[in-house]
Amino acid sequence: MHRGRGMDCLALGPFAFSLRLRARKGACGRVFVEYTLNKYAWMGRRRRVEMRRAAEDSEYVYYRCELSGGDNRLAYIFEAEAEDGLWYYSEEGISRTYDHSLAYFSFFQYSYVHACDVFSPVSWAKDACVYQIFPERFRNGLGPKEYITCPWDAVPTPTSFYGGDLPGIAEKLDYLADLGVNCLYLTPVFPSPSNHKYDIVDYRDVDASFGGRDALRALVDKAHDRGMRVILDGVFNHCSASHPFFQDVVRRGTASPYHGWFLIDGDKPSVRRGNYSMFASVKDMPRLNTGNDAVIDYFCDTAAWWIREFGVDGWRLDVCDEISEQFLRELRRRVKAARADAVILGEIWHDSAPWLRGDMLDGVMNYSFTKACLDYVVEGAIDAQGFCDRVLRGLWRYPDAANDMALNLIGSHDTERFLTRVKGDRGRFLMAYAAAFMMPGMACVYYGDEVGVTGGYDPGCRRGFPWEEEKQDPVLRGAIQTLYGLKKQKALSCGETRAFVENGMAVIEREAEGQTARLYMNRTGAARDCSWGGGAPADTCRLMVRDDTGNARVFL
Repeated sequence: MHRGRGMDCLALGPFAFSLRLRARKGACGRVFVEYTLNKYAWMGRRRRVEMRRAAEDSEYVYYRCELSGGDNRLAYIFEAEAEDGLWYYSEEGISRTYDHSLAYFSFFQYSYVHACDVFSPVSWAKDACVYQIFPERFRNGLGPKEYITCPWDAVPTPTSFYGGDLPGIAEKLDYLADLGVNCLYLTPVFPSPSNHKYDIVDYRDVDASFGGRDALRALVDKAHDRGMRVILDGVFNHCSASHPFFQDVVRRGTASPYHGWFLIDGDKPSVRRGNYSMFASVKDMPRLNTGNDAVIDYFCDTAAWWIREFGVDGWRLDVCDEISEQFLRELRRRVKAARADAVILGEIWHDSAPWLRGDMLDGVMNYSFTKACLDYVVEGAIDAQGFCDRVLRGLWRYPDAANDMALNLIGSHDTERFLTRVKGDRGRFLMAYAAAFMMPGMACVYYGDEVGVTGGYDPGCRRGFPWEEEKQDPVLRGAIQTLYGLKKQKALSCGETRAFVENGMAVIEREAEGQTARLYMNRTGAARDCSWGGGAPADTCRLMVRDDTGNARVFL
């Protein structure tokens, strides 16, 4: 299988390309690419290069190669050596022979590389150490507030208010810097009647309970002074039923200029009847018509405005697979015009390939990886080989550039705390987190995970951060700090990724610039030999880094 331009053929620049090919395991041995960097010169001098076997799982072998030269018009076919001879693979499929004189009908091609179409990773994403914060529960920096409904250490409810705010986050930037964080992802900070702020009433302000605009500006500036990026949560799929635009339609019906901004069955929306499209089935969250030109213009301009005026470094887009593609393409154009290295991440829990061709999102929250960790580490629903298969097939599913900007997580504000899922087992908890840090892209820690915070699904996963040291787990904190530090090493930030089984253990390996990192995942805890470092790792996981001298150092 080869899916061509945008997926398995990526332009790395005007005159450089990366190719991937997947073949059934055992079907062939060596694989070659026959190509020319000027498709109009196919019958002239063609080149032939062997692809390397980059990885293999239980069913497939994954091949790669990079091509470069003096032209930006690539034409190519694949040649595979099998036991019964040579086979060709083109757009026509697999064949025993290939008529080169008619190749212009069927060779794979990248017809022309336009610089504006090159999908390249945002440079800082590869070693980004992200920390997700639910601002209402992290820290109160402004003092007593009349609206607080429960003490800081109480079990949360859907309507709990603890009093966390942006100055509280700013007060703890030194703590986060010491942990190794270099990027903050904040769930919504805009005015909203709820504690979670996903029902927004004003997209160009900051909630007063969080400290207002000045508090956000101060937080971004202080974070930047420490070399940290700040990503905001963009809720552009829906808003609050209290939003002035929606309320204008409630009052004026079709006479309102905002009537077309929503999807209404009738002249006027009625919250009681719910005669309009909404997020999930929540009447307080009417869906925005993101195919409407005025909606697209307003929200795309708003997203760029926060980048220009406040210096934020990107957006995580809530429920973005329900937003129109027209909206997302325009959002990308305006955000990248405001700052070329701003990152755009989507919340998509399922196959995200349609959004990851370089014209909409940079990357997505990697919930497919989260599920693989749940199935292997927690449930035992798959074995070590099944986990390795899921890792490799997940990477194959998307372009390399998108993998390098994926947000790898094992939990969030929408999931049960992972420590709760593993019933407090530190080893299994750290096994999953270590795997997240080994993956290409951004590694993300959900606030409080590093000190042992537990909790079930929303609202249980949104507890207040325990700032008293006696309530924190120093072992977990030290391990997460180690992982944050390792993410900045070349092997874990830029290395090619393999996953395989060794002596019953799942192994993730990454290699770059003479440095190799390996994570051994020993789910059963039984004593097993490993080829690195000798001994029998009966501990749940072991993460080692080896330099070009062959010496391996154990970090976890």
